[in-house]
Amino acid sequence: MTVNGEITGPPEIDAGLAAAALAVFAHRHEVVHLLYAATDEPDALARIGALLRVDEPTIARVLDQPFRWMLPQFRTELEAIATAPAPLAASSAPAEPTPTPATSGPPRS
Repeated sequence: MTVNGEITGPPEIDAGLAAAALAVFAHRHEVVHLLYAATDEPDALARIGALLRVDEPTIARVLDQPFRWMLPQFRTELEAIATAPAPLAASSAPAEPTPTPATSGPPRS
């Protein structure tokens, strides 16, 4: 981001960050009051995190983003990202097969 607030490269938005941004928007009035009441940045992050039940590093990432995220067209995009399923990790082990009723349990007579 430049001094004038222009975004030089779009931030990496994941589902957790999008959901946290939507929570901050939904509670924006309380968040502003907590920002004014805080003694310093760690205090503000702790207060906001406690209110929203979001970890402090994620709150810090949300507050680092430009306010234009709160515009309606961006909120719609954030909602879509927040509800998208998490991508599968490449190193995850294959799922164990689910037993079928015909093969599970002792034989019935």
